Amino acid sequence: MKKALSKVALALSLTVMAASGAQASSTQDAAGCGVGTLIFKDQHGLIFNLLATTTNGILFGTVSQTFGILNCPADASVSGKIASFIDFNKQQLAIEVAQGKGDRLAALVEMYGVKQADRQAAIAALKANQIAIFSQQSTSAIQGEMNKTLQAFVS
Repeated sequence: MKKALSKVALALSLTVMAASGAQASSTQDAAGCGVGTLIFKDQHGLIFNLLATTTNGILFGTVSQTFGILNCPADASVSGKIASFIDFNKQQLAIEVAQGKGDRLAALVEMYGVKQADRQAAIAALKANQIAIFSQQSTSAIQGEMNKTLQAFVS
């Protein structure tokens, strides 16, 4: 029984050591972005990743990601998430905008923060401007045209 317990304890300690080594690559990779990542940016290991994650959660982690500040990558911001969504769903969005309906289109308008009462009008505006929007080649240009079209509906 004692040998079995000592083997379990050894296996657990090796697992913790392996996890520490595996997460030693980058605090930001494991902890996300925010104040904690800045404080512990040059530290490696499980303990520092946990401290950075906890600090991020307590001190403006959500705000940092939403607005893309405090060491957050651009795609962590709302604008970056919209760009990723457009890039991933570009062809289907073009079809749904042309039809004036669809799940991806509804999700996109919601991501922009259009109020429920204004969503049908926003979708109609996108449909009316679909050629200008989807004649663009790059995702950022498509997003720029969508921004122009939806600016009247975003508060």
